[in-house]
Amino acid sequence: MTTVALQQVSSKFARENAGKTLDRPIASKYVKRFLTEDQFGKIESECPDGKIFVWGAKLERSHQFEKILPRRCLVLFRHGSSVYKCGVVFQWVVNLELAEYLWGNDIDGEIWGLVYFMKNAKDISIPASEINRLIGRIPKNHWQGLIAVSPPASDVVIQYVKTEIAVRGRHE
Repeated sequence: MTTVALQQVSSKFARENAGKTLDRPIASKYVKRFLTEDQFGKIESECPDGKIFVWGAKLERSHQFEKILPRRCLVLFRHGSSVYKCGVVFQWVVNLELAEYLWGNDIDGEIWGLVYFMKNAKDISIPASEINRLIGRIPKNHWQGLIAVSPPASDVVIQYVKTEIAVRGRHE
């Protein structure tokens, strides 16, 4: 089963932290001390160059987080009316210490302890309204928190994003 995770990156906290761990990769060595040997070993095997993209969500979204299967989930990041970045999750952990180290506490005093890792995050430009249409939501839906979309809607979105990336690649 493939899923699509929808993430909003619009609050000041989210935008600032995207600049730290999502808009550009970080060195995996900075997360090593917060992970088990097995967890870090998976990062090393996926990212031999030592570069990873990291993002997270609040613990209250754990019911959605469970649907994010490693290597089977495409994450779409929205800011404003555009999906501006995407990536495939290769591993996730529940780790408050790591999340606090990376991002601190948000305005509500919460830590985004549902942490996931991607080896590549691509810049894209897709209208969020088009993704909403594909999953049967109203065009201006703003994806609060982390939302996981399952098949068959996720399969349609993944195919659409792949096509958009391919088309964009031919025009660059």
